[in-house]
Amino acid sequence: MKYDVVIKSHQKDYHKLELVVDSLKYLNPEPDNIYILTQDGFYPKNTIFHDKIIFIKDAQVTPYIDRARLTHRPNWNWINLVSILQEFTENDLYLDVQSDNFFTQPIDLFDEQNRPKIFQSTVNPGNNKGHRPYFQFSEKVFGLEKVSEGYSYIIEFLMYDRKLLKELFKKFDSVDNMLEVIYENIDDSSYPADQEIFGNLVEKYFPEKYCFVPNTPVHLDGVGDGLNVSQKYLEEYIKQVKIQRPDVIACSHHTWI
Repeated sequence: MKYDVVIKSHQKDYHKLELVVDSLKYLNPEPDNIYILTQDGFYPKNTIFHDKIIFIKDAQVTPYIDRARLTHRPNWNWINLVSILQEFTENDLYLDVQSDNFFTQPIDLFDEQNRPKIFQSTVNPGNNKGHRPYFQFSEKVFGLEKVSEGYSYIIEFLMYDRKLLKELFKKFDSVDNMLEVIYENIDDSSYPADQEIFGNLVEKYFPEKYCFVPNTPVHLDGVGDGLNVSQKYLEEYIKQVKIQRPDVIACSHHTWI
């Protein structure tokens, strides 16, 4: 099966990207292309997948999403919107990978019927119930509610299908019209969660198109208060996760600012 990888990164995560990209070696099958989105065109130069990398500046993303119109957490909401609206990948299937996610062991992305796998998580109790601002947004804009409680689609990677997403957008006359509705419905009580939008879309309307994987084992960590960690620290962190948590398929190390 053909698919691409998309990685969107803030400057705070640039030093993580080489490790993120190299960990894609665990994906089966490997992606056709690896798109890296940054504001200034930065991308890691020494990865094992150098020939597959296509770097894109944020301003080149299609369709154009106006950060100035995103009045609440503009960078974070822009990233979420790109996940579900982007038109630049070569393939309709694209695995969106967080810029601080590291795969730690082999992972099959498709089942025996060649259906993409969609991974569910139970790590966050709030997300398992349904973080209200996420679904306030998806209900108002797309008429899409949380289908089931007890798990979430918020995990550090997700395989999107652009063809299925277009079904979600049919109610709008145009992309520009849809973006206007989106801009009008983002505030501190209503904002998008890309993975929840797509996961619940698939679960409600296209369950036969995907293979659902429950209780996906991942390990999450991170630092806040403007702190960050070195690449050397991350290399040791990943090594220790592999030793101490051999059950997990990926680990993440967030930097909250």
